[in-house]
Amino acid sequence: MTLPPRVLVAAPASGQGKTTVATGLMAALRQRGLVVSGHKVGPDYIDPGYHALATGRRGRNLDPFLQGEQRVLPLLRHGATVGAPADIAVVEGVMGLLDGAVGRAGFASTAHVARLTRTPVLLVVDVSGTSRSIAALVHGFATFDPQLTVAGIILNKVGSATHEAEIREAVAVTGVPVLGVLRRDPALDTPSRHLGLVPAAERAAAARRTVDALAGHVAAGVDLAAVVAVARRAPALPGPAWEPAAELGGLTVDATVAVAAGPAFTFRYAETDDLLAAAGVRLAPVDPLRDPALPAGTAGLYLGGGFPEMYATDLAGNAPLRRAVASAAAAGLPVVAECAGLLYLARDLDGAPMTGVLPLHARMTDRLVLGYREARAATAGLLADAEEPVTGHEFHRTRVEPLAESAPAWRFQPRPSAAHGTPAPTLDGVVAGPTGQVHASYLHVHWAGHPRLAARFAVAAHRHATGVAVPLPRRSADAPAPAAVRASTVDPAAAAGPPSIGRVTLVGAGPGDGGLVTRRGLERLAEADVVVADRLVPHALLRELPAGVRVVDVSKVPRGAFVPQERINEILVEEARAGHHVVRLKGGDSYVFGRGMEEVLACRAAGVPVEVVPGISSAVAVPELAGVPVTHRGLTQGFTVVSAHLPPGDPGSTVDWAGVARAGTTIVLLMAVQTLPEVAAALLAHGMDPATPAVSIENGGTPQQRILPARLDGIAAVAARHGLRPPAVTVVGAVAAFADTGHPATV
Repeated sequence: MTLPPRVLVAAPASGQGKTTVATGLMAALRQRGLVVSGHKVGPDYIDPGYHALATGRRGRNLDPFLQGEQRVLPLLRHGATVGAPADIAVVEGVMGLLDGAVGRAGFASTAHVARLTRTPVLLVVDVSGTSRSIAALVHGFATFDPQLTVAGIILNKVGSATHEAEIREAVAVTGVPVLGVLRRDPALDTPSRHLGLVPAAERAAAARRTVDALAGHVAAGVDLAAVVAVARRAPALPGPAWEPAAELGGLTVDATVAVAAGPAFTFRYAETDDLLAAAGVRLAPVDPLRDPALPAGTAGLYLGGGFPEMYATDLAGNAPLRRAVASAAAAGLPVVAECAGLLYLARDLDGAPMTGVLPLHARMTDRLVLGYREARAATAGLLADAEEPVTGHEFHRTRVEPLAESAPAWRFQPRPSAAHGTPAPTLDGVVAGPTGQVHASYLHVHWAGHPRLAARFAVAAHRHATGVAVPLPRRSADAPAPAAVRASTVDPAAAAGPPSIGRVTLVGAGPGDGGLVTRRGLERLAEADVVVADRLVPHALLRELPAGVRVVDVSKVPRGAFVPQERINEILVEEARAGHHVVRLKGGDSYVFGRGMEEVLACRAAGVPVEVVPGISSAVAVPELAGVPVTHRGLTQGFTVVSAHLPPGDPGSTVDWAGVARAGTTIVLLMAVQTLPEVAAALLAHGMDPATPAVSIENGGTPQQRILPARLDGIAAVAARHGLRPPAVTVVGAVAAFADTGHPATV
């Protein structure tokens, strides 16, 4: 099965207009006759509700933390094909493009999902209060992560035609096209609660009107044809769709499960229903606000999330259902309750009586509790064996206070940031009932990431309905709890024992032009599990990596991101020992004055198999891309390549500058941006003609390439005047006169 055309709507930060654009885009495309599937990055339940109104099909989440990286692509395929194949998938991001789980280096961010699914990004930017500065912001997002394709921007909250023209002119230099301009429109403001919109199910007709208005707003301001064209350029990645029956190992039961519905209980992932239905469970909605009894034949009860605190009085007023739930739980009914469900099972909520299944008081507070959680089952019960790990998400402003001692459901593991918890483990929830068959907690778990929870609940409901025990299927490959970030760096298949050692391949590539890499280098990239790359590699090579390949950035940017060489050596060894095929990718040929040999020796010393696949040296390729041949039969029959990272006279330098000056060949200077004045002075002092042509080439072979021609006695001044920055190569010699000074990037 192949992924459909798709786009991902992202933003620099929350509050920029992602939901407005994503929801409006879904609805506008649907109004034009396309079948649209809506998806949301992260754990949020509310935005998918609006997506469902816009598309006519259930909104679905994509979350590497909750579901496991390996399921993100299959879940996208599933959501885009279930019911009817979608013509286009629109994915709404979360927070800022690069913001993910706190303390985990962007894991589960919008960018992470874009990389996993190879989806082009539409960047929505709120331009109120600024104009030309937007160009710098767009340039940064377009170039920061070479694995991302920022295919277009949508300017939101534009104030006037003059404002728009000023931004368009500035943004044009980035090369990222403006695909939409949306004016300020207070009429589109949607009521919000906590960190998101009020759920669509709570607003019904008003939410429908909002979505229709968003469709018109986006259709009027966005080039829909251009967006569809961007979506169709996304690579058609083949592979299997997520299959709930396969995740359950073919489990088949016979039971009816009541699922809480209505305005007070709007939080339930679509895949929860898919899994239970695949097991043979019949899902029967029950509205705790209105329905007086559980559905006939109820053998299990699922109480999802929502905002019951907003409806506490009405929930309390439905005493018949409260009594029915309490009686059924006391008689052994399997009950799963998450967050809002936990509150409904409490003795009371802000003084309003609830079902009383659990000995708890619940109350609203001013403190928002929010974040990803790694947890283990603190008590064996309905959903998990003791110490069974899960990942989940917590989101609430309430607090429960126990009235009696009870068995906890989960033990949250220490969290990596003070902002999202204390460094100590925390107990959460309650396991209760005659047989421990009531499982209630604040933790929202995405069952697609942990299908065994769905299987256990289905089996328990079957037993309650029929009295017959059905064996659980063999344990599936549930999503691993990502201890630190390394959930994505260690092969889950290796968990059962020591992994077989992988290998490291050092591949030279570029510079700048992704076509300047050998066939063998491309073959090794196609086989890679992990690519360890720096900022000089051609971005096109990273964008073309197979889905799921992880890229580790080990840049050495002066006064910027800097990974010491010793750490790079360690990363290569660690990844190979985890069983991965690691490709160390560097711009140019990293073994001409690069430090590739140190990496080879480190791997050999660690017993890691290592292979070198040379590339085209930047000493040859960069000058050629600037129109400068490094040799010419009538002018110079050879060339000398010199690393000038240490200036002449430095005790650590091994370069014989007098010999270089006397050689009479073309001189190619690498790593000489900072030392260019000293190098030029040394060459002149050792007898080189001051009129010798020289040229500095910055960002060779990229759209940002600059060519700075001069003479030897003036090249340092020209480079300083124009702010020459790494990476750059300087050529000194008669052939430098061939520099392509007509190049559009020439200064």
